[in-house]
Amino acid sequence: MEQSGMDAERTSVWKRRKWAWRSSCATLSGVVLLGLGLILGGCGSAGPAAEAPPEQPRNVRVLQLAPTRITEYFEISGTVEPLRGANISAEESGTVLRVGHDKGEAVKAGDLLVELDRRILAAQLDATQANLKLQAYNAEKTRTLRAAGKVSELELLGVEAQAAQARATATTTRLRWERAAVSAPFAGIVADRYVEPGELVAPGRLLARVIDPSVLKLTGFLTEREVARLEPGIRTEVHFDGRSAPAPGEVTWIGYEADPRTAKFKVEIQIQNGDGALRPGVVARARIPSRVHEEVIAVPRDALVGSGASPAVFVVEGDRAHRRAVMLGGDQGLMSVVTSGLSAGERLVVRGQRDLVDGSLVRVTEETQRPDGWRPEDPAVVRAAIDGADAPGLDSAGEAPQ
Repeated sequence: MEQSGMDAERTSVWKRRKWAWRSSCATLSGVVLLGLGLILGGCGSAGPAAEAPPEQPRNVRVLQLAPTRITEYFEISGTVEPLRGANISAEESGTVLRVGHDKGEAVKAGDLLVELDRRILAAQLDATQANLKLQAYNAEKTRTLRAAGKVSELELLGVEAQAAQARATATTTRLRWERAAVSAPFAGIVADRYVEPGELVAPGRLLARVIDPSVLKLTGFLTEREVARLEPGIRTEVHFDGRSAPAPGEVTWIGYEADPRTAKFKVEIQIQNGDGALRPGVVARARIPSRVHEEVIAVPRDALVGSGASPAVFVVEGDRAHRRAVMLGGDQGLMSVVTSGLSAGERLVVRGQRDLVDGSLVRVTEETQRPDGWRPEDPAVVRAAIDGADAPGLDSAGEAPQ
């Protein structure tokens, strides 16, 4: 019985401790939940929600679109050469006796360039001339005798053959004597001289170079589709590095046979240079007009955004800029023709469009009337780039033709 009483008492103590532990856990959980509630309540009661900052307008330059004229060009580049230029070589051997004109000097056709020692040729020429007189006399006397029946026809033919040989020898010697004095083939300038007095030269030795700088030519190549739009007589503009104004030129030759390596046709442009202001040997670019677009909407290439397959522009309506997909036609230089997507009178963003998205708030700070989007206060480097590209459809004052 005593043992049973002790067991009952231990059971009662264990139950009281278990209840106390559960009460402590419940109290701790309540405290934790209460603290968490206070923290969450404090975070949620910080006040009204913060408002988003106001949208800031983007500064842009706009161009009011108007119909204009765009000329498409083909462009070729190459080295400018004189239309006539000749490397003068020796045709006889001998010692250079004197130089008639030095490099840089002007010459007329037939002026002496280089003279070789011709004393031996002069002696040979005298001998052949004397023999020619003798053979001519013999031939004349033999004809008289033949007419009198005193010599045969065969004897007459032999004497006439000797006279003909004498004439040929005299002619050959005279030509050799003349060729030993080398002359200018045409009027021009001695571009260079390659021998000095006292030098021994052989046939084929280069003596001098003569050019005619009054007419120059620029040679380039175009594709079959491009040359189909050309014809001789078309006026061109030829641009030279270091020269502000282009020189006028004219298409004078269009090749009939394509180069087998490039499948392109040769095109030659002549440039008049009567004042000698242009020098041969420099690189130049020629712009050949191929097609004129009248009364079209054209935009500066810089105004285009997006990829080449899906070009777009931004147009200002009110205080918002809207992205507009466009279709492009021909283009030239800084300008592209728009065949659909834009109309005359709309305001095109030409500066600041890179920072825009569809519907952006904008502030128009600049306007321009030039179709290429340029303004007089633009930096010099920008003006130089535009002027160098020679935007088509603009006259010398930068205005679109009316």
